Amino acid sequence: MDNTATQSAAAPLEESDRSDLLDALRGFALFGVCLANLFTSFSLWGETGAPAPASLATAATDPAAAFLIRALIDGKFYSLFSLLFGIGFAVQLQRSQARGDAKLGTYRRRLWVLLGIGLAHSLLIWSGDILAFYALAGLLLVRLRGISDRALLRWVVVLLLLPIPLWAIFWLGGGWKASVPLTPGLPFYAIGGAIAESMKMTTFYQAVATENWGTYLRILQGSIFFRYGGLLFQWRICKVLAMFLLGLWVGRHQIFRSPAAHLPLLRRVAGWGLALGLPASLLSAYLNAGSAYDNGEALGLAHAGLYALGVGPLALAFAALFALAWLGRGRAVLRQLAPMGRMALTCYLTQSLIGVFLFYGIGLGWMGHVGPTLLWPLAVAIIAAQLLACRWWLARFRFGPVEWLWRSLTYRQWQPLRRATPLVAAVG
Repeated sequence: MDNTATQSAAAPLEESDRSDLLDALRGFALFGVCLANLFTSFSLWGETGAPAPASLATAATDPAAAFLIRALIDGKFYSLFSLLFGIGFAVQLQRSQARGDAKLGTYRRRLWVLLGIGLAHSLLIWSGDILAFYALAGLLLVRLRGISDRALLRWVVVLLLLPIPLWAIFWLGGGWKASVPLTPGLPFYAIGGAIAESMKMTTFYQAVATENWGTYLRILQGSIFFRYGGLLFQWRICKVLAMFLLGLWVGRHQIFRSPAAHLPLLRRVAGWGLALGLPASLLSAYLNAGSAYDNGEALGLAHAGLYALGVGPLALAFAALFALAWLGRGRAVLRQLAPMGRMALTCYLTQSLIGVFLFYGIGLGWMGHVGPTLLWPLAVAIIAAQLLACRWWLARFRFGPVEWLWRSLTYRQWQPLRRATPLVAAVG
């Protein structure tokens, strides 16, 4: 008998099957991602060619604001998203097994569609995209789906710590001063550099200052090579895949479905995550190693160690603390973030559009003129606006617009979008 005949038809997850906790946690993660991207990629505070930080009206408080972003935000929230990606994979895996799709054909197609969305994002809007990288890493995750829980957790530890010896080899081998730097991202840097040189662009600030959309699109073609050179150079695949696998473990054990039953585990994760991750992240921010990859062997090795010890554990502590607050009196407040989590892909892409419009030359050109002090309230304002927009949209439609496109392409048929009857509860 043909096994495909017994498979149930693939279909998107029903609203009633969604986890409010996971959706709210995604909404929380979107705030951190928004603030981190504003700081590292859009504001260009202190970048070569930008106005001197001391000349800004917020100069007195900007160093403290930047310190807090580096210590508490940068890296932690993309790690949180990576964890959520792994949990989502576990959910999709269970649904695929239930309908007899052992090869995960629908999920693989879902990843290829995400790859296309990510590449379009990179080449048309902003080169700092992470979606395409997640899609490629997700294909690796599919290959690892059958490993045991014990082996899975061992892989998590190995992958989180692996960048430390790899960075040691790089720095002890001469770092950037070596005749052939030991970095896997070097070919991508070379291609990106050649494109930038052909356009006579000497700094990133100069490149994105252009007011011409056609020029900006050409810049994006070169910037995507710098982006992937950086991702490879930072060994981001190790960090992302580790959090993917940890999310797979969480999803297997259905912790998000019954967090109250795992209260001791959540408390231990919160305690150990803070005890290990917070001091390492604070020290990393103090040394300004969070974004300094070229300050010599000492800071380079310090960055690798502090990043491995700080980012992952602190991200897990944030997730555990969120779940603990959800079990307590904080649920009524935290669940207000769930609409954003249900439209996370749309919100992520919209944040890129907002950042480009506000800061780059093709928009308002705020780059270099807004210090870290103002980025905190700006991120809050963006999230508040998105939250209101998501609540309005989901009262009338079943999916976010990009989520609808993603699902339609994945399942090879247009999904019903508009609700027959608007939901009053979604907007009030």
